[in-house]
Amino acid sequence: MEDKTYRVAQEEEKQEPLVQYNQSTVIIDFESDEHPHNWPSFRKWVVLLTLIPPTFLMPLSSTIIAPAVDTISTDLDVTSTLTGPLVVSLFLITYSIGPLLLGPLSELVGRVPVLQGGNAFFLIFNLAGGFARSFPQLLAFRLLSGLGASATLAVGSSTLGDCFRPEERGLSIALLNMGPVLGSCLGPIAGAYITDYTSWRWAFHATSIFAGVTTLIGICLAKETYAPVLLQRKKNSLQSSPQHKDAMLRTRFDIDDTNKPDNETLVHLYQRTLLRSIHLLLTQPIVQALALYYGYLYGLVYLVLSTFSTLWTTQYHMATSRGSLNYFAPCIGYLLGAQTCAVVADKIYCFLKQRQQQQQLQQQQGPPAPTANSDGMEDKHTANQNAKKRHPEFRLPLMIPASLLIPAGLFLYGWTAEAHTHWIFPDLGIALPLMGATIIFQCTNAYLLETYSVYAASANGGVYILRGLTGFGFPLFSPPMYRALGYGWGNSVLAFTALIIGCPIPWFLWRYGEALRRKSSWADQ
Repeated sequence: MEDKTYRVAQEEEKQEPLVQYNQSTVIIDFESDEHPHNWPSFRKWVVLLTLIPPTFLMPLSSTIIAPAVDTISTDLDVTSTLTGPLVVSLFLITYSIGPLLLGPLSELVGRVPVLQGGNAFFLIFNLAGGFARSFPQLLAFRLLSGLGASATLAVGSSTLGDCFRPEERGLSIALLNMGPVLGSCLGPIAGAYITDYTSWRWAFHATSIFAGVTTLIGICLAKETYAPVLLQRKKNSLQSSPQHKDAMLRTRFDIDDTNKPDNETLVHLYQRTLLRSIHLLLTQPIVQALALYYGYLYGLVYLVLSTFSTLWTTQYHMATSRGSLNYFAPCIGYLLGAQTCAVVADKIYCFLKQRQQQQQLQQQQGPPAPTANSDGMEDKHTANQNAKKRHPEFRLPLMIPASLLIPAGLFLYGWTAEAHTHWIFPDLGIALPLMGATIIFQCTNAYLLETYSVYAASANGGVYILRGLTGFGFPLFSPPMYRALGYGWGNSVLAFTALIIGCPIPWFLWRYGEALRRKSSWADQ
């Protein structure tokens, strides 16, 4: 048979050359309106709508138990003061490390199965936690429910990257991050009132009801967005077509994936995909740099927040429920950071991209004169290459002023708490570093989405490894540090560390980020 190569509906925004094979081959690609980037805006926002409820619920489930730790310890006969907090920290461990497995899994089976499976898994074991009769049972249920909860963390940002173009992502990422923001801050408030006026078990019952509603919303509205999975489904539907009876069907991503062998066993497939997060963390310089910075900030935030409730009950002598209302302060800081990023990030990105394009145009118009091809037309190859070039570093400038908010807020929080000033001043102090950290987290997520467009979930999973370790480990040093140094000097130590280590890193990434990205073999160039 004569060698032929077909292209079925090439994607509008990517015009790769045809790839020849030694047999008749059909390369499956998107129609222009099939790619999630080209979906109608309404359809994209429906996808976002299915993500916001679980991203709110899962962090809320993590923190809603915190005010009830002492009550749980009493009811379940826990005598050690070090054992009780495990009911919170074990959930956090699997919640943070789960994306290491679930992120790559979503690149194998799709975003929706992972998200909906995680929601159902969380619902089952969170509901069981409300009926636990012993502390070991409760710990086991919390450990497993945290794994299910991590599904939203694993695929949330990546799903937005599937749907929204780079210049559209600032607002969508900010709205998505409002869920964790509100959940983390409202959880302790709700937990305090539930513990004071009902039973700690209702913290599990209430979140389980919410999880059931969230799962139903996902079943009704969730749509698959991961392009390789969508093309694989299209390929499967065409497989039995008489038109392609004698052809070998391949998707564009089969062609692009040079790491995929032709005859791949199922075991090798799982090894190649599910270990991708670890591989990216160990081999990609830009992932390593971002993971270290993200992990440091995440651990710092949890270190400070781990003793925030204690401040109001021991230093300001407030009741647990009343003191929990101060969690509105970090909530406001989170929201201000998220909305600042939503308003400013895309504008900075578009401005820098437009300015670079203008500079490139001026260089092309000036000497040396443009070259001409054999037809006498100007050679536009370089211009086209520059137009298609990715610019994830344009997401970084906002991180520079945001990094300064962290030490400023820590100084204010520490010394106003030490002096027992009016409650508004420590609250203002705690809001500033959380505002700065939120901006940095969102910029980091956007950077990874643009740097690893196809494998963004795996890249985020690599970052979340260190995030989980620092989020669990840093708070362990919080009580002895504050006992030894007090709130003033304790937070000053953290602030000086943020000035010396944290503030220069955004400048470093802005200056050398592109070089690190070019050394990262899996990154989109």
